[in-house]
Amino acid sequence: MTMRRVPIPIGKVPDDLVAEAVAEIKAGKVVALPTETIYGLAADPGDPSSSERVRALKNRPDDLVFTHHIASLADAAQFAPTMPARVRQLCERYWPGPLTVVVPTGDGQTVGLRVPSDDFTAAVIRAFGKSLFLTSVNRSGEPPLTTPEEIEQAFGEEIDVLYDVGDPPLRQASTVVRWLPSTLDPELGELEILREGTLTAADLQTTTSRRFLFVCTGNTCRSPLAEALARRAAARRLGTTDDRVVAHGLVFESAGVAAWPGEDASEGSIASAAEIDLSLDAHRTSALTADRIRAAERIFCLGPSHLVAARAMLPEAADRIELLDPSGAGIPDPFGHDLDAYRKTRDAIARAVDARVGEILPEPS
Repeated sequence: MTMRRVPIPIGKVPDDLVAEAVAEIKAGKVVALPTETIYGLAADPGDPSSSERVRALKNRPDDLVFTHHIASLADAAQFAPTMPARVRQLCERYWPGPLTVVVPTGDGQTVGLRVPSDDFTAAVIRAFGKSLFLTSVNRSGEPPLTTPEEIEQAFGEEIDVLYDVGDPPLRQASTVVRWLPSTLDPELGELEILREGTLTAADLQTTTSRRFLFVCTGNTCRSPLAEALARRAAARRLGTTDDRVVAHGLVFESAGVAAWPGEDASEGSIASAAEIDLSLDAHRTSALTADRIRAAERIFCLGPSHLVAARAMLPEAADRIELLDPSGAGIPDPFGHDLDAYRKTRDAIARAVDARVGEILPEPS
């Protein structure tokens, strides 16, 4: 047997070739379809023998499941009736595209889903009438083959048909993200990046995150402490580490109404933070802008003057701009004072931050 390469013209999707591809898959042929990332070997999820043929060709272990490729986000409901809001936001932004999501099915299991953007393969999936398994063209444990020439050289005697659109635009497997639910709340959870592709962990974790901004004058003393303390408080509440808070959809940032960008945190703030095992070494000052206010869910100001300045910068966000201390008091500026003053400020910020994080992540009832 020699693989048949069927060229797909650019700019149009021939109905006859779509129908042919559907028929070939239903007949049990080994068919390779293009996506924007890499080519995939197709299998009918409703036909175990179809999956086994592809699995045997790849030498793929039985415990590694295939991803369902679907035509649209609406089709995901048949697999994941209650898709978490953050995952849905990712899908709305990146589908069709190079993103695979692994989500709960509602019966204690999980399923991998993706909507590819290649026009021909999307048409094949729609005409097939249900999902298709697509898995990379390679032997298990080896890198995926990304071009028709590579596929023909390695699998030319084992694949029946390759629908050829040329080299894929991305030539890199999709990013895979898994949703890990939280015990605090069904809508809380962690985005675990199982594989990075053209979409990075930072892209996915911050795209759907809730942002909280702490504001002081120069972004060297109080607001960096508030940012770090809030991240620590959220981590404790979520039962995770400081660096994993962003994976749970929470981003804490800081800025100054009169900050000179790129400066370090003050020595007093660095020292007082280090006493409670927090590091501000990587902090660099940044200025408050209207865009940063607009992007934040809530803006917490360390003093009354910062509140006035922030509200003047973006009046329509005034109801989201408030003092950090829930009692309405400002937190004293320790700049120019000794370490003991920084400790008192740190502790005052910690008390206020704990109260605010309790509002953001309330205890389950």
